[in-house]
Amino acid sequence: MLYKVYVLFSTSHNRLFTGTTTSLGEQMQLFNGDRLVEGMSEFKPWTLVHMELFNNEAEASMRESFLKSPQGQAYVRSDILSLFKF
Repeated sequence: MLYKVYVLFSTSHNRLFTGTTTSLGEQMQLFNGDRLVEGMSEFKPWTLVHMELFNNEAEASMRESFLKSPQGQAYVRSDILSLFKF
């Protein structure tokens, strides 16, 4: 099973969300769908801006933790978001 560490971006609120899942399609449907998801729905639509694959949950969790840290957030904003034209 592959674990996906992903970063979503809300252009309307300039907000990042980082998470881990084994089913990214289901996560995207949940976050952008009609159902209300606490802490997520008010920032819709979410755009996938980054994803990394890992073979085990421990490695994915370590990477997710880094991307959620101040250094990781700075990396995403400077090196990843700069690749997009929002």
